[in-house]
Formats: sequence, C-alpha cells, structure tokens
Amino acid sequence: MMPRKKSTATVEDFEKNLARLEEIVGKMEKGDAKLAELMKDYAEGVDLAQKCRDALNAAEDAMNVVVGEDTDPQPLFIEE
Repeated sequence: MMPRKKSTATVEDFEKNLARLEEIVGKMEKGDAKLAELMKDYAEGVDLAQKCRDALNAAEDAMNVVVGEDTDPQPLFIEE
C-alpha cells in the first residue's frame, strides 16, 4: 500500500470544509446560479472535497495505528 499524504487538518477544519461543501452542493442543486459562479463554486468544491478526503485518510491511518494495523506506526495527533 502506498503511504498517504500526511494531513494537517484538524477535526474543526474537516467539519468547516464539509459544511461549506454541502452549502456549495445545495446552491448548485437549486440551479439558479450563473455559469461563472457555478464554475468558481465547482473549483472550490473540488478543493474542499480533496481536503475532506485527506482528513478522512489521516483519521483512518491514525485509527490503524491505534488498532495495530499500521506497519510504520506514527504518533497519534488529532487536534480538536
């Protein structure tokens, strides 16, 4: 398995990014935004989705350390 990119995201960052991503999706689902705004929001949404994915991967890696499934254990640091 390839090592994952280390994330410096905190739980608060994840929650904030997810909330903003949900806001963007809701706005897009309404269908009343102009194309330029949709494109800007889409680009922001892609970035937020990647940040959320990175944070979830980091959390999974941290849990693997806790349960002993990591072959290269790292210290467990989860900020809130």
